Amino acid sequence: MDLLQLQEYKDIFQVIEECRVNGKFINENSSDYKIKEAYNFIYQYKQDVKDYYSIIGYTLRSDTGFFYFIIDIYENIPKPYCNGYVDYIDIYRFLKLLNSDISSSDAGPYSASDMETRLNGDIELKTMIDKMSFLKKRSTNRESINSIITRLKSDGFAESIGNKEEEFLILRSFKFIEDIIEDVEYEL
Repeated sequence: MDLLQLQEYKDIFQVIEECRVNGKFINENSSDYKIKEAYNFIYQYKQDVKDYYSIIGYTLRSDTGFFYFIIDIYENIPKPYCNGYVDYIDIYRFLKLLNSDISSSDAGPYSASDMETRLNGDIELKTMIDKMSFLKKRSTNRESINSIITRLKSDGFAESIGNKEEEFLILRSFKFIEDIIEDVEYEL
């Protein structure tokens, strides 16, 4: 790919750049067609995109169904970046107890109402929710569920289905969390 072609793909590069700058994942199963288009572009021109971003000190990383960028000076994912996902140990365990099928390979859809119903009837799930430090200010089970879903969405691990805020899909980037949890459990 040459620089003239880059001009043709200006819109795609704007999406990729927005994801890079904001630390977002570029998911193959995103419901946002612009993200899907960016994923397909990177998939097709992976080496060219890697080369392009290496000039400014970023490495394009990939896993099954998603891409993300890290700064070259880090050997792996930066420690402060990982610290932001400490809450995901609790979230992951809660989601797995709630529904053992939740994973990056099974997108869903999932429903906040179904989650709340399960939470209302399960003491173990309620105990888990009560111990989550980032949920301390939530007074109802529904507020807690909504906070978890909002966190998943804002960090790029889930998306709403169309206009249905209550229903969501798990994105391929959730594998990032699955891998972190697996690494933590392996280290223990």
